[in-house]
This record gives sequence, structure tokens and C-alpha cells, in this order.
Amino acid sequence: MPQYVLEAGWTAVITQPRRLAARRVAQRVAKELRVELGREVGFRTAYERKDSNDTKLLFCTDGLALVRELFGAGNGENRVLILDEVHEWNLNMEVLVAWCRLQVELDPSFRVVLMSATMEAEKLSAYFNDAPVIDVPGRLFPIDERQKGGNKIEDIVSLLGQGRNVLVFEPGKREIGETIAAISALCTARGIDAEIMALHGELSLDEQDRVFDSYPIPKLVVSTNIAQTSVTIDDIDAVVDSGMERRTEVDGGVEGLYLKPISRADAKQRKGRAGRTKAGICIDWCPYQSSRLDFPMAEIFRTRLDQTVLRLAEAGFDAEALSFFHQPDISEIHEAKRALKALGCFDEKGRVTPVGKRVAQLPISVQFARMIVEADRLGVVDDVLTVAAILEQGGITAKNVRLPDGREVEARPYWIKHCPGEESSDVMAQLAVYSAGCKMDKRDLMDNGIHTKAFFQTREKRQHLADGLRGKVREFRSSGKREDILKAICAGMVDHLFQYTGGGYKNGDDTYRELNRDSVVRTASWLVGKPWDLQIKNRRGQLQTLRLIVLATKVDPTWLLECAPHLGSEEVGLDPIYDPGQDSVMSTSRRFFNSQKIQEVRVPDPTHPQAPSLFASWLASQMV
Repeated sequence: MPQYVLEAGWTAVITQPRRLAARRVAQRVAKELRVELGREVGFRTAYERKDSNDTKLLFCTDGLALVRELFGAGNGENRVLILDEVHEWNLNMEVLVAWCRLQVELDPSFRVVLMSATMEAEKLSAYFNDAPVIDVPGRLFPIDERQKGGNKIEDIVSLLGQGRNVLVFEPGKREIGETIAAISALCTARGIDAEIMALHGELSLDEQDRVFDSYPIPKLVVSTNIAQTSVTIDDIDAVVDSGMERRTEVDGGVEGLYLKPISRADAKQRKGRAGRTKAGICIDWCPYQSSRLDFPMAEIFRTRLDQTVLRLAEAGFDAEALSFFHQPDISEIHEAKRALKALGCFDEKGRVTPVGKRVAQLPISVQFARMIVEADRLGVVDDVLTVAAILEQGGITAKNVRLPDGREVEARPYWIKHCPGEESSDVMAQLAVYSAGCKMDKRDLMDNGIHTKAFFQTREKRQHLADGLRGKVREFRSSGKREDILKAICAGMVDHLFQYTGGGYKNGDDTYRELNRDSVVRTASWLVGKPWDLQIKNRRGQLQTLRLIVLATKVDPTWLLECAPHLGSEEVGLDPIYDPGQDSVMSTSRRFFNSQKIQEVRVPDPTHPQAPSLFASWLASQMV
């Protein structure tokens, strides 16, 4: 489609759901057109760009802010916006489609094309007031759908033994590692020589690019769903699909990572990877065939909406008034607005506050952006920029370290030496590890238990945040004062204050949570951290959900009253009694934060309304 647009004398902005896809598709189109990447064909993401004033086809990621910047609210002459891979329905795509519908209503000359191999075309046509549907038959080669054998690893190794290049889909990095280990062992036992590699989002660009190379021996790529769409590995002629994925969902306001079967539409996408350039084979190992959805669940139904609601509000749109293709329950939008009020981003009337305007400008989750805004007030921006980038990444420490003999051991003893004595904050531990990592090369990072991809992405995110803050903060230097750094962290965690109650940590509800296994926090009556639900298979193969707190920090709960006084309340004058030892009426004062009692003290209360009568009663008792 982009090539046809170019041949017709038009220019286009084409969105892709991931940075890797934007870069790879731009490279592929430039190669097909035999032009230099960055001239007629270019790409741009939040972190990387290769385009010029001569660019006619510009591929980009699908954030609303970036698309509006590149495309604007109107077309101009001979311009078209192309939304690719619509079927993925991430939050960015959901917002983009709703925004495009609004633009079409406001400006009949606005031109937009929605593309996907598996989208709900008729429903989308109706959503856009009966827009025309163009069905372009695919050019897939025949794909032989074979029945699975008795063992998935056997099926894969058998295909390699036939000389095929195999793409295997697994739900996550852990499963990828287990599959590669099992295949490597069986290939060695059978004398099969194959080039075996992983493909997932935590690998470096160089490591990811290896899968596109050709080899004189059979090639095996074990991948997450990163290889499901957009990215084409030309020489693949066999797909073995686990039929599963790990995806983030929200349950009771808490994000978690759950193991779920993919939809039938996604299964079709994966199967199609085997027939892109030649006839292929597909073996589907999904254990839940009957419970599959026809299409994947839209992200808007399974994730927090606070960032989306804030950015829409800052752009002048009320999420409640916007008509989404997948319309979320109004209660989820209300919950997002409540969370934004708690963070100080919305006022009581639902208007974006000055704090909210600053938070919306930062390309990071609203909770972590709020930390940066508070850090500016406290004079610790430089440190908290790093903290926010680490938190957005989910931490920079690895789970395992590979020894020279090939064995993998727990990484904690290797990275924890860089934060000696730290027993009250996982975040401060991560900050110390990051500082140490800045002096290391890639090999040293790996040897010290630091996740290289996470480290470099954190550094990249930090630089991107710093660039966006130039001229918008008082100073980038940091006093380094630990208490102020922790107070800034609290500003973004106002909904995540936990109290230890003996059986675990509770956030004012009945759910007990435990600290993540790698936590450095020893004992804490109060802490803040990210609640996280992790669904795993136990030794019996049964699914169980771990209720965790990750990246925890021990805090004084009264600190939260400083950054969010609107969430505090106080009860005074309770249980008054005259105390002759103090020669005063004493009463109980209780302080609450977000409905959680954080302090209870007995204080002198000589002006209590009952003081005279209480003193008189005591005096009378002494005269008996």
C-alpha cells in the first residue's frame, strides 16, 4: 500500500505498533524501492529517527502525540495517514482510531487508511460511517497445517532435521530459554546442526537483527509475539506455535502478567509467517483450542487508562465523550480520573492542573512522571530522572548470570555488592546499581548481574526524559538527599501505600501481598511499591497467581501527606480523659491517608469541649 501511494504522487505517514517494526518495515520498503533509507523513505520513533525533508513515506510508532506532530489535524494536498496492524488494538491504536473518526467528521478531506490482515473490517466500516472496504488477497504460499505429535520439542527437532528454517512462538522469555535448552540438547543427541537463536523485546538491536540473516544450516528462531506481525523473516518455512502469550491485564485495579491463549486471528497471523516466501508447514500446540477468542482482547479492556485519559484531556478531549471502537466501561474511565485526582493531575472539577500539564508532557507512566515533578520541587531531579526510568523499565537487575562454563546461577549475589548495606529500598538499590553500571562495558554488565538490554533502555529513556525537560525544571543537579528522593517517589505512589499486618502487606483492603523474592527490604511497617500479580505454573502444571509488591521502598507514611495533602484527613479529640500526671485532658488524634490510618497518638487537649466536666469528674472522684 505505501508503494502504491508513492507511485500515485502522494505522501504518507504510516504507523506501526512497535519501534522494531517501524524501523524494519521502513528498511524493507526502501530496499524494495531501491532508494536510500532516510531520503524518500524514512522512519521516526520517540528515540530514533532517519528521515529528511525529502521523505515521502514516513513510518512511525503509533503514539497520538507523535502522529499529530507529523501529520497534523488536516491532510494538506495529497497526504494520507495509514494505520497498519490495526488488529493489535493497543491503547495507542484505540486512541488514534477514535481521533481519526473525529477528524473525518470535522474535515471531509481528511484521508485515513486502516490496514490489517485480520481486522473486523465490516464493523470498522460501520464505525467510519460505511467507509469502503478493500479486500486484497494475500500472496501467501501454501501452508500445510499438520497435527501435533506427542511432544513439541520432538516436532521442532524433526523439522530441523528435514532442513527447514523454523519459527517457534513462546509466551515469554523464560519459556524461550527452556525451549532453546531442550532443543539444543536433543539436536546434539541426534547430531543435527542448527543455528538456534532467541527473539524478544529485551534483546539488543544487533541481537534481534541476527534472525534476519541467512545461514548454511537450518535456522531456528524462538520468539515471543514480536515476530507475529510486521516483521518478516524471509527464509522461514515452518512455524510451531505454543498458542499462548503473556499479556498484561488489570484485575481490581492491579496490573498483572497472565498466561493466556492467543485468539484465532492471532493464530492465523502466526501461521502466515510460514508461507511468506515459499510453501511452509504449521503445527499448532495451543492447549485451549475451544476457549480461544475470535479476535484478541483490546488493550483498552485490560490495562489502566490514567495515562490515556490525561493525555486526551491535555489535547482537549474528554475520554468520556470520545467514541472508541472498543468502548471501555465508564467505571474504568472514572477510576482513571480518580487516580489522576489523587496524583494532583486533575482538580475536583476534572480539569488538568499545572502539575497534570507537566506530567502529560513526559513520555512515561503518569505515576513516574509525577515523581519527576515532585523532584523538581525538592531539588533532586537528576536522581529521580534515573529512578523514573528504572521504574518504567521494571528494574535493571537480571534474574540469572551465565558463568564461563555455560551454567546459569542466580544474579542477586552479583548485583547486590553494588548496594552494600541497602536494606530499606529496592529503588535506591537499583539506583546504586545503575550508577555502578555506567562505568561498565556490556560484558562487565552481564558479569555483574545487570540486565544489559534493560540497562541500555533505561539509559536511553533517561536521556529522552532529560531532553524533554530542558528549560522546564529549575535545575538538573540533585542534592542527593536520600529523604527528598524517597519523598519524590512517594508522590507517584499515593495509591500504593502498604502496611505490614503480620500475614503480609495490605493496601487498605483484604488482599495480602508479599515482597518480590529479590527485594532488599528486610523489615518495614510501611512501604510503597508497585502491586503486581504474576501468574505462573507450579510444579504440578497448575496456574497460580502470586500477589507481589515489586520495587518496594520503606517510608514514613506522613511523607505522603506532604505531596498529596488533599488525600489526608484527621480525627481529633477522641476518647478524652483527664490525666493528673499531665495535669491536662488527654485525647486521641488519628491521621489518615487515602482512608488508611497512618498515625494514632495521645496528645494534651486542654481546650477540649469536655475538659471542664472531665476535670470536675476527676476532682469529685478524689474527694470521695
